[in-house]
Amino acid sequence: MSDLMQDRYGAKSPRRRGVAIAATTVLAVVFLGWLGWVAWFHSSPAIAVELSSYDVVSAHEVKVRLESRFGDDDVEGSCLIRATARDHTIVGELNLTVAQIREADGDWIPMTTLSRATTVEKISCTER
Repeated sequence: MSDLMQDRYGAKSPRRRGVAIAATTVLAVVFLGWLGWVAWFHSSPAIAVELSSYDVVSAHEVKVRLESRFGDDDVEGSCLIRATARDHTIVGELNLTVAQIREADGDWIPMTTLSRATTVEKISCTER
């Protein structure tokens, strides 16, 4: 039976299995290296800003307080803060540079709105 199978399908090459194992190992190492790099890169962003609190002062003003950490002293970028009304319309946006965030240093930052805001959130921070 074995000779019939070899005649029909050919004999197994011992090198083929070794090449397949080596290629799979190399592919796995490359993938795990890439995965480690991505995890490290995203776990330590250059700009880390969180909205710690906000206070609706009036129908046309909100104050926000931010907590921030920067990767180094030379980092440049900006963060977008957005205020929304009860009906989920955007009533104000504030684009703060890293320099403005550093200058505020945990103090209240005023934000002008078109109408009364009910929620304020940090949308994104980008590095330049």
